[in-house]
Amino acid sequence: MRYTTAGAVNHFRGLLEADNGLGASVEALKDAYGEQGAAIPDTEAVFLKAPPELHERSGALRYPVIHVYCERLESSDSERLRRMAGRMRLVTEVRVSQDRLEGITERLHLWVDALRDVLERNSGCAGGGMYLESGYEVTVDAVKKGGLHYLQSARIACWALMN
Repeated sequence: MRYTTAGAVNHFRGLLEADNGLGASVEALKDAYGEQGAAIPDTEAVFLKAPPELHERSGALRYPVIHVYCERLESSDSERLRRMAGRMRLVTEVRVSQDRLEGITERLHLWVDALRDVLERNSGCAGGGMYLESGYEVTVDAVKKGGLHYLQSARIACWALMN
């Protein structure tokens, strides 16, 4: 077994936090979303799966919040002498919050498109024995109360093959 589950998630987080990762994608896309001149906050991808209500009670948060976690593992016995020959479903969840409804969905979609860009640029061999499949699934939730008055989140799920 080359990767533990935590090791694979941390390797994926490294792709998001790299110099050409999520920050570069947001900078490249912000003009298309009318965010010219707006300061895009530095974000850190956290290895955590927690509901927003619980995460907000744990301390002060700066939005957007990005969570990365393994949602599912599939192992096959196709390779006999390996402990784990399969794939894992990696989920990246992004949450945005603001005090007004206007523009919250557009702001969320900016981050979703930036995450999609990172996935598309890193599909295939992602280094260190990780292969990201080219397909992904995006789920966008409705706006609800929370965060800095209103909160909206989206999840981007992809499959990673582990060697």
